[in-house]
Amino acid sequence: MAEDGDGALAWAVLRRTAEYRDAWAGHAADSGATGAPEPGPFPIRVQTEADLDAARFELLAWEDPFAVEGPLTPFWRQRVMPEGVPDLSAPPLAGLAVEGGSVEGLRLLGGGLVLKVEHDGEAVQVRLGDVARFPDGAGMSVMHRFGLRMPHSMRRMVDFWNAAGRTAPRNGKGRWEGFASPAGC
Repeated sequence: MAEDGDGALAWAVLRRTAEYRDAWAGHAADSGATGAPEPGPFPIRVQTEADLDAARFELLAWEDPFAVEGPLTPFWRQRVMPEGVPDLSAPPLAGLAVEGGSVEGLRLLGGGLVLKVEHDGEAVQVRLGDVARFPDGAGMSVMHRFGLRMPHSMRRMVDFWNAAGRTAPRNGKGRWEGFASPAGC
């Protein structure tokens, strides 16, 4: 479901299930916190050993199901993600958030970096392989999935959806923006 572009709906359902809530509560009690932040031009957290257990829910890291101001989606495990590379000639990623979206990163234990871009009720993830630190002021290019190695520069927020082979979010409110918070459940 999350890999098909319905990550917001999948998260809305998962965060309400007793099994996930109980597992997260056990994780939170054991670890006390999420991974430490990594310096960068946008928020980047570091995956922990405890996060690896979230894989049973198809997640790369635990996400608080009770957070009222939490993300639209967590970092999902996906078989296929577009491959990205930092691009100093593209507009800075941090500046794309001005278009009404957000960029967040998760540094994987294996060293890779997964970027999650959220915009208008939709989210897409891009994997960057060997990036020691995302350069300040850099944008990103995404390699085409059809075996072409020509980068597609991310100039606008909706470019991420085009590179991922998905329909771009429509203008205005997102599909799941009005979904009720689980805090009152």
